[in-house]
Amino acid sequence: MRTPDKLDRQTFLKTCGAVCLAAAGLPVLVSSCRSVYYAQKPVLKGKTIELSRSEFEQVSKKGVTTLRNYVLVELPGQTFPIYLHRTGDAFTAVLMKCSHQGNELNAHEGFLTCPAHGSEYDAQGHVTEGPADRDLTAYRVTADNQKIYILIA
Repeated sequence: MRTPDKLDRQTFLKTCGAVCLAAAGLPVLVSSCRSVYYAQKPVLKGKTIELSRSEFEQVSKKGVTTLRNYVLVELPGQTFPIYLHRTGDAFTAVLMKCSHQGNELNAHEGFLTCPAHGSEYDAQGHVTEGPADRDLTAYRVTADNQKIYILIA
């Protein structure tokens, strides 16, 4: 009968380190697999972006319709997208440009983060974590039964 090979200390530490790093990075990888949805048909009319409420509808493979909590709105020539967040029947819209050094933010469920220096903002664009010390540019949003209107003036 063969006896198992002994694991030397250096190999053991390298293996443990690799497992710890992989376990620590797993949540980041899993959350980054979730897709970010960009509004498909936003229309610019003067200083107002108009989009259908149906942009928030998400139909599963089983045909079940759920509502997204946010969508990103981007138009040709626009430098940064707009984060349009839904809370019940109310909407908020903020420019995804970090107030610290102007980097594009990453969108998450209910908050935004800056990949450059770690600033965080809530869905309304208020700073929740520095180094940023100014809130994001926010836009007035109105809605009716069919459409959502973002005033960008």
